[in-house]
Amino acid sequence: STPAAAGMDARNGCENTWFLGGAGRWRDSGMAGAASQAHPRAFVNADPGEAVGALVEVIAEIRPQVVVTYDPQGGYGHPDHIQAHRITTAAVEAAAATGRWDVSKVYWTVLDRAAFARGLGELGPVPPGWSVQPEVSEWMTVEPERVTAEVDVAATLDAKRAALGAHATQVAVAPDGRCYALSNNVATPLLDREHYILVRGAPGSLGPDGREHDLFGGVA
Repeated sequence: STPAAAGMDARNGCENTWFLGGAGRWRDSGMAGAASQAHPRAFVNADPGEAVGALVEVIAEIRPQVVVTYDPQGGYGHPDHIQAHRITTAAVEAAAATGRWDVSKVYWTVLDRAAFARGLGELGPVPPGWSVQPEVSEWMTVEPERVTAEVDVAATLDAKRAALGAHATQVAVAPDGRCYALSNNVATPLLDREHYILVRGAPGSLGPDGREHDLFGGVA
């Protein structure tokens, strides 16, 4: 277990953490164009068959009803996130096709453009050395009409902050807890609602807004 994983487990009550292929099998590739992408263990260089096979084994072991992964653009374009999307999508399909386990629902986690724009507008002062990118068009968001599920996480925002803070080398959380920043020091609103697009399976009950509000809705 890495310090980040241990920190998240301790703060959020996570029961288990899996390292695809075993701890240290693959490593952070860095952003697009980084020299670290040339490393043979960089996740972007993972053999697809090996990585998919490793994830199929995890799926068969824990038998998840719901899987959440990145969208095709990897949240904010990180090559490893894009790779995670590809590997997860292929592994879910392979697990079902081989009879190992059929995941009921798969979601992409996304940023709702309207909600994110509101968050940017409500940022207020940010820590010294941080900057603000107020133009929502500069962020990788999706149109609100594409969002199929919205989950209110206001009651668990402290856990969300703690999980982000556990990635001490990657993420800094502002002292007031209203935003966080990656290594580029651009303030990102910490929203109290999470947004998703259902890409596999049938939706559960919908709210008045036409969205699901429970990712496990409709799962037997």
